[in-house]
Amino acid sequence: MPTAEMPTAELRLAAPPAAPRPADPPPPADVDHDALPDSSVRALVIDSHAPSRIGLAALLEEQPWIEGCLLASGSEESVALTRRHRPDVAILDISQTGPFAGSVTAMIRAAHPGIQILLSSRCRTSPGAPPASLGAVGFLPAGITSEDVVDQVRAAVLGGEPLALDAPPPAGCPELSDREREILVLLGTGLTNREIGERLHLGPDSIKKSATALYRKLGVRNRTEAAQRAATVLAA
Repeated sequence: MPTAEMPTAELRLAAPPAAPRPADPPPPADVDHDALPDSSVRALVIDSHAPSRIGLAALLEEQPWIEGCLLASGSEESVALTRRHRPDVAILDISQTGPFAGSVTAMIRAAHPGIQILLSSRCRTSPGAPPASLGAVGFLPAGITSEDVVDQVRAAVLGGEPLALDAPPPAGCPELSDREREILVLLGTGLTNREIGERLHLGPDSIKKSATALYRKLGVRNRTEAAQRAATVLAA
């Protein structure tokens, strides 16, 4: 007896649930390439004037990336501290050394070649030459803001070139002839009258007369005081 064909059941498999779509990653945060890790920098402040020395150290120690500041009142103490503690950056005041700052930076670098050195001044003294020729990476003239000081120190530590900051224009500088300026430059290097005469093809008596007239113009008594004024006058 024929039988009706049994209907076959249609097997439907449910599709697996779709995997959740991963959330979009958050946008990358802005990276401050000038940031320094906290307590990662040791500084050395060299200044014979105690209030200036302490004040600059207090300003730097407010920065989270400064581990601490070493303080020195002169070149011998600064070299000893550099050799012992190997600071990352030094700020050397040149208010009294002027164009002779290169001898101090050379001693500091000999004690720790990796140190970065900034020159500074609390008066109108300027280096009288590019900072690089004096073994420094930059110059902080008198009258700049605290923010500029901090930015320059940070740039020095990061290995960048600190911005050139203009010192306030010197006041009351005498007008010098080209010859007088040449003599003043050579006086600042410590040459004798005879050695200066040889450089300029003049006799030592002529140099002596010119130097005496130069002292009167500068209002100084001797070549040491003239050399101290040289950086300011020659920058005018």
